[in-house]
Amino acid sequence: MSTGTDRLMNSLPLIRRLIVLATIAVLAAQAVAGAAALVVSSNERSGIYPLGTEVVFTIGGVEPAEMEKVRVTIQRDGFEKPASLETIRDGETLKVRFTPEAAGWYVCEASAPGAAAKDQPARAGVMVAPETIAPSTPAPDDFDGFWNARKAALKAMTAMAELKSVESPDPTIECFDLAIPCPQTKAARGYYARPKDAKARSCPAILYLRAAGVAGHWCKASAQNAASLAREYGAIVVDINAHGMLNGQPPEYYQDLEQGELRHYPTQGADDRDKFYFVGMYVRLLAAIEFIAAQEPWDGTHLVTTGESQGGGQALAAAGLDRRVSAVVAIVPAMCDFTGPVVGRLGGWPMPVGRDIENERTRKIIEAVRYCDNVHLAARSRAETLIFVGLIDTACPPPGIFATYNTLAGPKQIVAYPHKPHNGLPEEDLWLGDISALRKAFILRHIEGRNDTTN
Repeated sequence: MSTGTDRLMNSLPLIRRLIVLATIAVLAAQAVAGAAALVVSSNERSGIYPLGTEVVFTIGGVEPAEMEKVRVTIQRDGFEKPASLETIRDGETLKVRFTPEAAGWYVCEASAPGAAAKDQPARAGVMVAPETIAPSTPAPDDFDGFWNARKAALKAMTAMAELKSVESPDPTIECFDLAIPCPQTKAARGYYARPKDAKARSCPAILYLRAAGVAGHWCKASAQNAASLAREYGAIVVDINAHGMLNGQPPEYYQDLEQGELRHYPTQGADDRDKFYFVGMYVRLLAAIEFIAAQEPWDGTHLVTTGESQGGGQALAAAGLDRRVSAVVAIVPAMCDFTGPVVGRLGGWPMPVGRDIENERTRKIIEAVRYCDNVHLAARSRAETLIFVGLIDTACPPPGIFATYNTLAGPKQIVAYPHKPHNGLPEEDLWLGDISALRKAFILRHIEGRNDTTN
Protein backbone atom coordinates (compact mmCIF):
# COMPACT_ATOMS: atom_id res chain seq x y z
CA MET A 1 0.00 0.00 0.00
CA SER A 2 1.37 3.45 -0.93
CA THR A 3 1.52 6.13 1.74
CA GLY A 4 0.78 9.84 1.47
CA THR A 5 4.54 10.45 1.40
CA ASP A 6 4.96 7.99 -1.47
CA ARG A 7 2.26 9.71 -3.48
CA LEU A 8 3.71 13.14 -2.75
CA MET A 9 7.20 12.06 -3.84
CA ASN A 10 5.90 10.46 -7.01
CA SER A 11 4.07 13.66 -7.95
CA LEU A 12 7.25 15.79 -7.79
CA PRO A 13 9.69 16.28 -10.65
CA LEU A 14 12.87 14.20 -10.28
CA ILE A 15 15.14 17.11 -9.24
CA ARG A 16 12.72 18.31 -6.57
CA ARG A 17 12.36 14.74 -5.28
CA LEU A 18 16.14 14.51 -4.92
CA ILE A 19 16.24 17.82 -3.04
CA VAL A 20 13.50 16.66 -0.65
CA LEU A 21 15.26 13.34 -0.03
CA ALA A 22 18.56 15.11 0.63
CA THR A 23 16.87 17.47 3.10
CA ILE A 24 15.27 14.53 4.92
CA ALA A 25 18.66 12.81 5.13
CA VAL A 26 20.33 15.91 6.58
CA LEU A 27 17.59 16.37 9.18
CA ALA A 28 17.80 12.69 10.13
CA ALA A 29 21.57 12.92 10.51
CA GLN A 30 21.19 16.00 12.70
CA ALA A 31 18.64 14.22 14.86
CA VAL A 32 20.95 11.26 15.34
CA ALA A 33 23.89 13.53 16.11
CA GLY A 34 21.81 15.44 18.64
CA ALA A 35 20.69 12.24 20.32
CA ALA A 36 24.27 10.99 20.69
CA ALA A 37 25.90 14.28 21.75
CA LEU A 38 26.51 13.31 25.36
CA VAL A 39 29.47 14.79 27.19
CA VAL A 40 31.12 13.34 30.27
CA SER A 41 33.52 15.29 32.47
CA SER A 42 34.90 15.10 35.99
CA ASN A 43 34.94 17.86 38.58
CA GLU A 44 38.76 17.76 38.52
CA ARG A 45 39.64 18.88 35.02
CA SER A 46 43.01 17.11 35.01
CA GLY A 47 41.41 13.81 35.95
CA ILE A 48 43.95 13.20 38.73
CA TYR A 49 42.61 12.75 42.27
CA PRO A 50 44.18 11.99 45.66
CA LEU A 51 42.77 8.98 47.50
CA GLY A 52 39.84 9.85 49.75
CA THR A 53 38.56 12.70 47.55
CA GLU A 54 35.05 12.56 46.16
CA VAL A 55 34.88 12.08 42.40
CA VAL A 56 31.99 13.69 40.54
CA PHE A 57 31.25 12.82 36.93
CA THR A 58 28.85 15.14 35.10
CA ILE A 59 26.87 13.96 32.08
CA GLY A 60 25.39 16.64 29.86
CA GLY A 61 24.18 17.11 26.31
CA VAL A 62 20.84 15.32 26.51
CA GLU A 63 17.32 16.65 26.35
CA PRO A 64 15.77 17.04 29.84
CA ALA A 65 12.86 14.76 28.91
CA GLU A 66 15.33 11.98 28.07
CA MET A 67 17.54 12.45 31.14
CA GLU A 68 16.14 9.52 33.08
CA LYS A 69 16.86 7.18 30.15
CA VAL A 70 20.59 7.84 29.99
CA ARG A 71 22.57 4.70 30.86
CA VAL A 72 25.60 5.36 33.08
CA THR A 73 28.25 2.89 34.27
CA ILE A 74 31.54 3.30 36.12
CA GLN A 75 34.33 0.74 36.00
CA ARG A 76 37.52 0.48 38.03
CA ASP A 77 40.74 -0.79 36.42
CA GLY A 78 38.80 -2.21 33.49
CA PHE A 79 37.25 -4.97 35.61
CA GLU A 80 35.24 -3.95 38.66
CA LYS A 81 32.32 -1.62 39.30
CA PRO A 82 32.71 0.50 42.44
CA ALA A 83 30.03 0.35 45.09
CA SER A 84 28.11 3.24 46.67
CA LEU A 85 27.41 5.32 43.58
CA GLU A 86 25.03 8.25 43.93
CA THR A 87 23.34 9.46 40.73
CA ILE A 88 21.34 12.69 40.88
CA ARG A 89 19.73 15.00 38.37
CA ASP A 90 21.08 18.53 38.52
CA GLY A 91 19.22 20.83 36.13
CA GLU A 92 20.01 19.65 32.61
CA THR A 93 22.80 17.31 33.71
CA LEU A 94 23.28 14.07 35.58
CA LYS A 95 25.90 13.82 38.30
CA VAL A 96 27.46 10.59 39.53
CA ARG A 97 29.27 10.94 42.86
CA PHE A 98 31.42 8.46 44.75
CA THR A 99 34.48 8.40 46.97
CA PRO A 100 36.96 5.75 45.75
CA GLU A 101 38.16 3.33 48.38
CA ALA A 102 41.19 2.26 46.37
CA ALA A 103 43.76 3.81 44.05
CA GLY A 104 43.25 3.05 40.39
CA TRP A 105 41.65 3.94 37.09
CA TYR A 106 37.96 4.87 36.97
CA VAL A 107 36.01 5.34 33.73
CA CYS A 108 32.51 6.77 33.47
CA GLU A 109 30.52 5.73 30.40
CA ALA A 110 27.19 7.25 29.35
CA SER A 111 24.92 6.07 26.53
CA ALA A 112 22.15 8.18 25.01
CA PRO A 113 18.60 6.84 24.94
CA GLY A 114 17.86 5.13 21.65
CA ALA A 115 21.53 4.99 20.66
CA ALA A 116 22.35 2.18 18.25
CA ALA A 117 24.73 -0.55 19.32
CA LYS A 118 27.34 0.78 16.90
CA ASP A 119 27.29 4.27 18.45
CA GLN A 120 30.14 4.97 20.81
CA PRO A 121 29.09 6.06 24.30
CA ALA A 122 30.57 9.19 25.85
CA ARG A 123 33.42 8.52 28.28
CA ALA A 124 35.81 10.24 30.64
CA GLY A 125 38.47 8.70 32.85
CA VAL A 126 40.24 9.64 36.04
CA MET A 127 43.17 8.28 38.03
CA VAL A 128 43.05 8.08 41.80
CA ALA A 129 46.42 8.21 43.59
CA PRO A 130 48.29 7.12 40.43
CA GLU A 131 51.65 7.63 42.14
CA THR A 132 50.91 4.62 44.37
CA ILE A 133 50.27 2.13 41.55
CA ALA A 134 52.96 -0.55 41.61
CA PRO A 135 53.94 -3.43 39.30
CA SER A 136 51.51 -6.34 39.51
CA THR A 137 54.33 -8.89 39.78
CA PRO A 138 58.04 -8.66 40.68
CA ALA A 139 60.79 -9.00 38.10
CA PRO A 140 62.23 -12.51 37.70
CA ASP A 141 65.35 -13.16 39.77
CA ASP A 142 67.43 -13.80 36.65
CA PHE A 143 65.98 -10.87 34.67
CA ASP A 144 69.33 -9.14 34.14
CA GLY A 145 71.11 -12.38 33.36
CA PHE A 146 68.52 -13.21 30.72
CA TRP A 147 69.14 -9.95 28.86
CA ASN A 148 72.90 -9.89 29.45
CA ALA A 149 73.15 -13.22 27.62
CA ARG A 150 71.37 -11.76 24.60
CA LYS A 151 73.56 -8.66 24.62
CA ALA A 152 76.65 -10.85 24.70
CA ALA A 153 75.38 -12.91 21.75
CA LEU A 154 74.79 -9.71 19.79
CA LYS A 155 78.28 -8.40 20.50
CA ALA A 156 79.79 -11.73 19.47
CA MET A 157 78.33 -11.49 15.98
CA THR A 158 80.85 -10.75 13.25
CA ALA A 159 78.37 -9.91 10.49
CA MET A 160 78.22 -6.22 9.71
CA ALA A 161 75.23 -3.98 9.04
CA GLU A 162 74.35 -3.61 5.36
CA LEU A 163 73.73 -0.12 3.98
CA LYS A 164 72.38 0.58 0.49
CA SER A 165 71.96 4.14 -0.65
CA VAL A 166 68.39 5.06 -1.58
CA GLU A 167 66.89 8.20 -3.05
CA SER A 168 66.42 10.85 -0.38
CA PRO A 169 63.32 13.05 -0.32
CA ASP A 170 65.52 15.89 0.97
CA PRO A 171 68.67 17.08 -0.86
CA THR A 172 70.36 17.95 2.45
CA ILE A 173 69.92 14.43 3.84
CA GLU A 174 71.45 11.10 2.86
CA CYS A 175 69.25 7.99 3.16
CA PHE A 176 70.10 4.30 3.26
CA ASP A 177 68.26 0.99 3.32
CA LEU A 178 69.50 -0.63 6.53
CA ALA A 179 69.77 -4.27 7.62
CA ILE A 180 71.48 -5.22 10.90
CA PRO A 181 72.06 -8.96 11.53
CA CYS A 182 70.79 -10.26 14.89
CA PRO A 183 71.43 -13.53 16.74
CA GLN A 184 68.61 -16.10 16.75
CA THR A 185 66.07 -13.73 15.23
CA LYS A 186 65.46 -11.70 12.10
CA ALA A 187 67.66 -8.76 11.22
CA ALA A 188 66.67 -5.26 12.27
CA ARG A 189 65.54 -3.55 9.07
CA GLY A 190 64.53 -0.04 8.15
CA TYR A 191 66.11 3.20 7.00
CA TYR A 192 69.06 5.26 8.17
CA ALA A 193 69.21 9.01 7.46
CA ARG A 194 71.92 11.56 8.24
CA PRO A 195 72.70 15.16 7.32
CA LYS A 196 75.07 15.38 4.38
CA ASP A 197 78.67 16.16 5.32
CA ALA A 198 77.90 15.72 9.03
CA LYS A 199 81.05 16.13 11.10
CA ALA A 200 82.27 13.62 13.64
CA ARG A 201 80.42 13.69 16.96
CA SER A 202 78.16 16.51 15.80
CA CYS A 203 74.68 14.96 15.73
CA PRO A 204 72.17 13.65 18.23
CA ALA A 205 70.49 10.37 17.32
CA ILE A 206 66.83 9.36 17.09
CA LEU A 207 65.56 5.79 17.00
CA TYR A 208 62.00 5.80 15.65
CA LEU A 209 59.91 2.73 16.46
CA ARG A 210 56.74 1.41 14.89
CA ALA A 211 53.23 0.67 16.15
CA ALA A 212 51.53 -2.71 16.07
CA GLY A 213 50.58 -4.49 12.89
CA VAL A 214 52.25 -5.84 9.78
CA ALA A 215 50.77 -4.58 6.52
CA GLY A 216 49.62 -1.08 7.48
CA HIS A 217 51.66 1.94 6.44
CA TRP A 218 52.19 2.81 10.11
CA CYS A 219 54.00 -0.52 10.63
CA LYS A 220 56.63 0.02 7.96
CA ALA A 221 59.84 2.01 8.21
CA SER A 222 59.89 5.11 6.03
CA ALA A 223 62.78 6.88 4.31
CA GLN A 224 60.56 9.97 4.16
CA ASN A 225 60.08 9.91 7.94
CA ALA A 226 63.75 9.27 8.66
CA ALA A 227 64.84 12.13 6.41
CA SER A 228 62.24 14.50 7.84
CA LEU A 229 63.38 13.84 11.42
CA ALA A 230 67.04 14.13 10.41
CA ARG A 231 66.39 17.58 8.97
CA GLU A 232 64.11 18.74 11.79
CA TYR A 233 66.55 17.88 14.57
CA GLY A 234 69.89 17.89 12.77
CA ALA A 235 70.11 14.24 13.83
CA ILE A 236 71.12 10.87 12.56
CA VAL A 237 67.93 8.80 12.46
CA VAL A 238 67.16 5.10 12.37
CA ASP A 239 63.55 4.11 11.60
CA ILE A 240 62.98 0.34 11.90
CA ASN A 241 59.94 -1.88 11.62
CA ALA A 242 59.23 -4.20 14.53
CA HIS A 243 59.50 -7.48 12.64
CA GLY A 244 62.63 -7.41 10.50
CA MET A 245 60.54 -7.12 7.34
CA LEU A 246 62.14 -6.12 4.04
CA ASN A 247 61.65 -2.52 2.99
CA GLY A 248 59.73 -1.38 -0.06
CA GLN A 249 58.08 -4.66 -1.02
CA PRO A 250 54.79 -5.12 -2.92
CA PRO A 251 51.62 -5.12 -0.75
CA GLU A 252 51.31 -8.90 -1.21
CA TYR A 253 54.58 -9.46 0.67
CA TYR A 254 53.24 -7.78 3.81
CA GLN A 255 49.77 -9.27 3.46
CA ASP A 256 51.25 -12.77 3.24
CA LEU A 257 53.26 -12.14 6.42
CA GLU A 258 50.19 -10.74 8.15
CA GLN A 259 48.10 -13.79 7.31
CA GLY A 260 50.89 -16.30 7.76
CA GLU A 261 54.12 -16.10 9.73
CA LEU A 262 53.13 -13.00 11.70
CA ARG A 263 49.48 -13.86 12.26
CA HIS A 264 48.76 -13.29 15.97
CA TYR A 265 52.42 -12.44 16.48
CA PRO A 266 51.87 -10.52 19.77
CA THR A 267 51.06 -13.71 21.66
CA GLN A 268 53.39 -16.11 19.85
CA GLY A 269 55.44 -18.10 22.37
CA ALA A 270 53.87 -16.27 25.30
CA ASP A 271 54.23 -19.28 27.61
CA ASP A 272 57.99 -19.63 27.02
CA ARG A 273 60.38 -16.82 27.92
CA ASP A 274 62.84 -17.80 25.16
CA LYS A 275 60.17 -17.98 22.45
CA PHE A 276 58.00 -14.99 23.37
CA TYR A 277 57.81 -12.83 20.24
CA PHE A 278 58.91 -9.65 21.97
CA VAL A 279 62.30 -11.10 22.86
CA GLY A 280 63.33 -10.99 19.20
CA MET A 281 61.78 -7.54 18.80
CA TYR A 282 63.84 -6.25 21.73
CA VAL A 283 67.03 -7.83 20.39
CA ARG A 284 66.45 -5.79 17.23
CA LEU A 285 66.28 -2.68 19.43
CA LEU A 286 69.66 -3.56 20.92
CA ALA A 287 71.09 -4.07 17.43
CA ALA A 288 69.79 -0.69 16.28
CA ILE A 289 71.40 1.02 19.28
CA GLU A 290 74.73 -0.70 18.59
CA PHE A 291 74.53 0.52 15.00
CA ILE A 292 73.82 4.10 16.10
CA ALA A 293 76.67 4.04 18.62
CA ALA A 294 79.10 3.03 15.85
CA GLN A 295 78.20 5.96 13.59
CA GLU A 296 80.86 8.66 13.40
CA PRO A 297 78.43 11.63 13.36
CA TRP A 298 76.74 10.57 16.63
CA ASP A 299 77.64 12.98 19.42
CA GLY A 300 77.98 10.11 21.88
CA THR A 301 75.53 11.68 24.33
CA HIS A 302 72.03 12.22 22.96
CA LEU A 303 70.07 9.16 21.81
CA VAL A 304 66.29 9.58 21.78
CA THR A 305 63.87 6.70 21.30
CA THR A 306 60.29 7.48 20.34
CA GLY A 307 57.13 5.77 19.15
CA GLU A 308 53.43 5.27 19.69
CA SER A 309 51.57 2.28 21.13
CA GLN A 310 53.80 -0.75 20.37
CA GLY A 311 56.38 1.80 19.22
CA GLY A 312 56.09 3.62 22.55
CA GLY A 313 56.54 0.32 24.35
CA GLN A 314 59.68 -0.36 22.33
CA ALA A 315 60.98 3.14 23.09
CA LEU A 316 60.68 2.46 26.83
CA ALA A 317 62.15 -1.04 26.49
CA ALA A 318 65.19 0.25 24.60
CA ALA A 319 66.02 2.64 27.44
CA GLY A 320 65.69 -0.14 30.00
CA LEU A 321 67.93 -2.43 27.98
CA ASP A 322 70.68 0.07 27.11
CA ARG A 323 71.59 3.12 29.19
CA ARG A 324 73.04 4.87 26.17
CA VAL A 325 69.45 5.86 25.48
CA SER A 326 69.31 9.35 26.97
CA ALA A 327 65.67 10.29 26.36
CA VAL A 328 62.35 8.61 25.59
CA VAL A 329 59.06 9.88 24.20
CA ALA A 330 56.41 7.16 24.57
CA ILE A 331 52.89 7.85 23.32
CA VAL A 332 50.22 5.55 24.81
CA PRO A 333 52.89 2.85 25.26
CA ALA A 334 52.11 -0.85 25.04
CA MET A 335 53.87 -3.69 26.87
CA CYS A 336 53.37 -2.08 30.29
CA ASP A 337 52.47 -4.49 33.12
CA PHE A 338 51.39 -7.53 31.12
CA THR A 339 50.37 -9.29 34.33
CA GLY A 340 47.83 -6.72 35.55
CA PRO A 341 45.05 -9.31 36.05
CA VAL A 342 47.10 -10.83 38.88
CA VAL A 343 46.03 -7.83 40.98
CA GLY A 344 42.61 -7.40 39.38
CA ARG A 345 43.24 -4.90 36.59
CA LEU A 346 43.61 -4.95 32.82
CA GLY A 347 47.11 -5.82 31.69
CA GLY A 348 49.22 -4.02 29.12
CA TRP A 349 48.80 -4.74 25.41
CA PRO A 350 48.82 -7.34 23.96
CA MET A 351 47.13 -8.54 27.15
CA PRO A 352 48.60 -12.06 27.16
CA VAL A 353 47.13 -12.72 30.63
CA GLY A 354 43.35 -13.05 30.94
CA ARG A 355 41.11 -12.83 33.99
CA ASP A 356 41.49 -16.53 34.77
CA ILE A 357 44.95 -16.51 36.34
CA GLU A 358 44.77 -19.97 37.90
CA ASN A 359 44.92 -22.31 34.90
CA GLU A 360 48.25 -23.96 34.15
CA ARG A 361 48.99 -22.26 30.83
CA THR A 362 48.23 -18.80 32.24
CA ARG A 363 50.66 -19.43 35.10
CA LYS A 364 53.34 -20.24 32.51
CA ILE A 365 52.51 -17.06 30.61
CA ILE A 366 52.75 -14.97 33.77
CA GLU A 367 56.25 -16.34 34.39
CA ALA A 368 57.41 -15.93 30.78
CA VAL A 369 56.16 -12.48 29.77
CA ARG A 370 57.73 -10.70 32.75
CA TYR A 371 61.10 -10.75 30.97
CA CYS A 372 59.73 -8.35 28.34
CA ASP A 373 57.59 -6.20 30.61
CA ASN A 374 58.33 -2.48 30.64
CA VAL A 375 57.25 -2.29 34.24
CA HIS A 376 60.55 -4.09 35.03
CA LEU A 377 62.69 -2.65 32.24
CA ALA A 378 61.79 0.90 33.25
CA ALA A 379 63.43 0.41 36.63
CA ARG A 380 66.75 -0.03 34.78
CA SER A 381 66.36 3.07 32.60
CA ARG A 382 68.10 6.34 33.42
CA ALA A 383 66.73 8.23 30.42
CA GLU A 384 64.79 11.45 30.63
CA THR A 385 61.26 10.32 29.79
CA LEU A 386 58.02 11.84 28.53
CA ILE A 387 54.93 9.63 28.46
CA PHE A 388 51.45 10.35 27.10
CA VAL A 389 48.48 8.34 28.38
CA GLY A 390 44.77 8.35 27.51
CA LEU A 391 42.40 7.85 30.42
CA ILE A 392 39.78 6.07 28.31
CA ASP A 393 42.34 3.94 26.45
CA THR A 394 41.38 0.28 26.75
CA ALA A 395 44.06 -0.92 24.30
CA CYS A 396 46.97 0.30 26.45
CA PRO A 397 45.33 0.75 29.85
CA PRO A 398 46.53 3.56 32.13
CA PRO A 399 47.22 1.51 35.31
CA GLY A 400 50.11 -0.39 33.72
CA ILE A 401 51.49 2.79 32.17
CA PHE A 402 51.46 4.56 35.55
CA ALA A 403 53.01 1.50 37.22
CA THR A 404 55.77 1.68 34.62
CA TYR A 405 56.16 5.44 35.01
CA ASN A 406 56.45 5.08 38.78
CA THR A 407 59.45 2.77 38.46
CA LEU A 408 61.44 5.19 36.27
CA ALA A 409 64.47 6.55 38.10
CA GLY A 410 65.44 9.38 35.74
CA PRO A 411 63.78 12.75 35.09
CA LYS A 412 60.24 12.11 33.97
CA GLN A 413 56.90 13.63 33.02
CA ILE A 414 53.55 12.08 32.22
CA VAL A 415 50.69 13.85 30.43
CA ALA A 416 47.29 12.27 31.11
CA TYR A 417 44.35 13.12 28.83
CA PRO A 418 40.96 12.42 30.51
CA HIS A 419 39.03 11.96 27.23
CA LYS A 420 41.71 10.40 25.03
CA PRO A 421 41.12 6.90 23.62
CA HIS A 422 44.00 4.98 22.06
CA ASN A 423 44.00 6.96 18.82
CA GLY A 424 43.57 10.68 18.32
CA LEU A 425 43.20 13.57 20.75
CA PRO A 426 39.75 15.09 21.40
CA GLU A 427 39.30 18.85 21.49
CA GLU A 428 38.30 18.89 25.16
CA ASP A 429 41.81 17.72 26.09
CA LEU A 430 43.80 20.13 23.92
CA TRP A 431 44.24 22.50 26.88
CA LEU A 432 46.82 20.00 28.15
CA GLY A 433 48.86 20.43 24.98
CA ASP A 434 49.09 18.93 21.52
CA ILE A 435 51.07 15.69 21.56
CA SER A 436 53.21 16.46 18.51
CA ALA A 437 54.09 19.93 19.79
CA LEU A 438 54.97 18.66 23.26
CA ARG A 439 57.10 15.86 21.83
CA LYS A 440 59.01 18.27 19.61
CA ALA A 441 59.61 20.72 22.46
CA PHE A 442 60.83 17.91 24.72
CA ILE A 443 63.29 16.55 22.14
CA LEU A 444 64.63 20.01 21.33
CA ARG A 445 65.15 20.80 25.02
CA HIS A 446 66.92 17.51 25.50
CA ILE A 447 69.34 17.89 22.61
CA GLU A 448 69.94 21.65 22.76
CA GLY A 449 73.28 21.03 24.51
CA ARG A 450 74.33 18.43 21.93
CA ASN A 451 77.46 20.33 20.94
CA ASP A 452 78.79 20.63 24.50
CA THR A 453 81.10 17.67 24.02
CA THR A 454 82.39 18.65 20.59
CA ASN A 455 85.37 20.81 19.63
